[in-house]
Amino acid sequence: MANVRRIFPGGNTAEGFYSLHDNIIGPNRNMLYILKGMPGGGKSSMMKEIGKRAYEKGYSVELHHCPSDPNSIDAVVIEELRIGIIDGTPPHPVDPVYPGVSEVIIDLTQYIDRNNIKGYKSEIIKAKADNKKAYRKAYNYFKAAKSIYSEIEESNKEYVDFKAINEFSLGFLDEIFSREAREVKRDFKVRNLFSSAYTPNGYIDNVKTILVDVGTRYYLKGEIGTGKSTFLKRVIDAATLRGYHLEVYHNPLIPSKLESVIIFELGTIISTNAKILEFPNTVIDFAKFLNKPEGLTEENNEEIRLFNELVLGGVEGLKGAKENHQILEDVYKKTVDYTGVDKIRERIWQEIEGKI
Repeated sequence: MANVRRIFPGGNTAEGFYSLHDNIIGPNRNMLYILKGMPGGGKSSMMKEIGKRAYEKGYSVELHHCPSDPNSIDAVVIEELRIGIIDGTPPHPVDPVYPGVSEVIIDLTQYIDRNNIKGYKSEIIKAKADNKKAYRKAYNYFKAAKSIYSEIEESNKEYVDFKAINEFSLGFLDEIFSREAREVKRDFKVRNLFSSAYTPNGYIDNVKTILVDVGTRYYLKGEIGTGKSTFLKRVIDAATLRGYHLEVYHNPLIPSKLESVIIFELGTIISTNAKILEFPNTVIDFAKFLNKPEGLTEENNEEIRLFNELVLGGVEGLKGAKENHQILEDVYKKTVDYTGVDKIRERIWQEIEGKI
């Protein structure tokens, strides 16, 4: 049965823009169309339309959303055909590995009216400069939020019984890996992505869409610093040793931390994402490994309040960046020949139909 998965191949994080675009489509792809172009040039609309047509033909589709404009997409993948289309412009430039064989570059800038666009030069330069400042603000706020997160983490760690977590981990791993594994075919052994992101529209979470064929769900409940991300890393190590296929989803603010792991052979997800609770699940509560004084709880609550304020400040920066990007889109829309872009879309679709 065809389905649509919505994920983020990059994120606005405490480390700046964090790209996992190498994980969009595997090395065994049949074809990757790399779109080079301009803001407002029709790249996202083209990919959405082709994804819609493929889904209507009965194919499963992945929509890779842009964290800086979640209504736009950075890529579409038609899973069964191993065909992808990707926006290959900065901040996530993509270039072909085997040009003409498994990748092709499509330059949409050829449809810009070069004489017309020159009249908007100063407007474009200003919007790009303002855009850079807005992102700087966003990432500085996110970096500050990470510092508060780290403080909470370190203070809580003092009261965690890591020996008990280790003992529990061994039992849990024995339990899940004693189950019969099913045969799966996937292009990545370990694939890294985001299921959630901080965007100009706030925090957006698409974890529900990645639960296709995942029948067993574990929710890791617990405060910051109680070992949940480390627990997930142990699961990954154990699954990798067994040669299983995994999808690893990263924390949208601190990508070195993990949010979810899917083990496809076991049809299992283990996640710190609370949206898992909306589906049948098993809760693993890390509170049983934490014994901290009441005064520290009150202190943590104040720090969490500050953390949330800083994250909101980062989102405000992203809103400013989106406003400046909209200026660029509006300018370019006045100068683009969309009939040419439409012809490119139809040419790509005809090539895809030839493989159906």
